[in-house]
Amino acid sequence: MRKKVFVKIAFMLIGLLVISVSVSAQHQVALQQPNTIPNYCQEQNTWCGAAVGQMIMQGYPNSEHPYTQTQVWNNIQSHMNPLNDPNVNWATCPDGLRNSLMDIGSEPGVYWSVFAKSVEQDLMYDIAYWMTKVRYPVATLVWGFAHWVTVVEITTDVNPVTNSNINLQSIRIFNPWNPPCPTASAGGVDVFMTGTNWYSNYWTPDSSTASKWHGNYIAVIEPPMNEGRADAPGEPEEGKVISEKEAQEAAAMWIEKFSLHEKYPRPVLKENKPFKPLLVNRKHKGYYIVPFGYNQDEEEFSVAAVLINAYSGEFQEAGVFKNAIVKYLPEGDALGIAHKYLRDNISRSQLVFNQSNPNAGFCLYGNSAVKQTVLLCMLLMTELSRTV
Repeated sequence: MRKKVFVKIAFMLIGLLVISVSVSAQHQVALQQPNTIPNYCQEQNTWCGAAVGQMIMQGYPNSEHPYTQTQVWNNIQSHMNPLNDPNVNWATCPDGLRNSLMDIGSEPGVYWSVFAKSVEQDLMYDIAYWMTKVRYPVATLVWGFAHWVTVVEITTDVNPVTNSNINLQSIRIFNPWNPPCPTASAGGVDVFMTGTNWYSNYWTPDSSTASKWHGNYIAVIEPPMNEGRADAPGEPEEGKVISEKEAQEAAAMWIEKFSLHEKYPRPVLKENKPFKPLLVNRKHKGYYIVPFGYNQDEEEFSVAAVLINAYSGEFQEAGVFKNAIVKYLPEGDALGIAHKYLRDNISRSQLVFNQSNPNAGFCLYGNSAVKQTVLLCMLLMTELSRTV
């Protein structure tokens, strides 16, 4: 991850947009339970790489390497050679993470490699192949080169070890960004999504040309490379927006259809009730966040969310906030905070998410419009983090 400061909204808007997955999956690799992979949050804003390394080393198939996140972070830094990628200020670069796994995660016969490929389907095939064959979790960069996550489960139509062309139906990741994180065991966000959503909204190219990795998708995998390709269906990115009622009904339908509530920690999707959906990115790549939670003292608190395509009603992903309760900021409150900080007449608001600026939240437009919009989103999230 390159050094960026994210704020709490990053996991109110877990994931982004996309659509369907086949119900009749033929091949699945689910490593979380057999490998006892812990779901850790990152203890500092720039420690996503350390959190992922910590999860992976405690999630080996036949042994564990239990280190504190501080120990992993310090070891990664000892392997960070600025000459490897001199034009980028990495917090954890791919080489640093790989070399740390080879150092403190060393075992006979274990060899970690940085896989860099310009075609995302080719790299996804490598991930599916080696997760199937050797049963190790995988570290990969999402949102360009902004953030590290751990891949713990994949579902494909056929076995990648015996087929070089596969269809990625779903993927499950542990995302360590889930502040506040007083200690790693407080937990990250457990996210299950379609393969289409993964390609469209997580694995996205980096906009900077400075890095030696520019133009590639990156993963740290055990062991060496194999050739193949993993595809996923396309998705609608524009169109007529479905209603909030339709989005809520679609969320309930997909929970049943994919039996999302039958696998820990997603039973919370059945144990809690859906709240009013939130529409994000209305005009392009639109989706609804359908929160699930409970009422307390006349307020709504969310423990999970399902994301639904805003044009087709198709399932995108489901996320559970491990050991955390999220309070979504209502639009009326956002307008009030905007007036408090800007002393401006706000004419309209829109909930947005931008992969290049994961600080997104309610962006409000008034007399001072564009220049103050990004600042305002930041202020809103700061205010929210004080009150939740």
